[in-house]
Amino acid sequence: MKIKNVNIIPVSQDNGLIAFASLTLDDDILLSSIAVYKKLDGGFRLLYPSKCVRGSEMTIFHPLNRNMSKAIEEAIFEKIKDVRNKGCENDRYYSIGAGC
Repeated sequence: MKIKNVNIIPVSQDNGLIAFASLTLDDDILLSSIAVYKKLDGGFRLLYPSKCVRGSEMTIFHPLNRNMSKAIEEAIFEKIKDVRNKGCENDRYYSIGAGC
């Protein structure tokens, strides 16, 4: 599968949440609302969307194997690096730690 069109939407930092990500797989399916959190050690982690239905948490989507999980993480984390580097040019990206 090819991961393309990775987009990062920064948000005001809240309990470690710094952005939402979206991407396309094979130009056939859009995955969006992937939450990006900053870990205490400085890294990042992803949280896939879920929905609470009648008191039960239901996952909307998530990778089924480690290879796909790693590929999605690498694509999103690489895009975050690009966005962080542009943070000095655009204040809205400061929330993900541009460090200007």
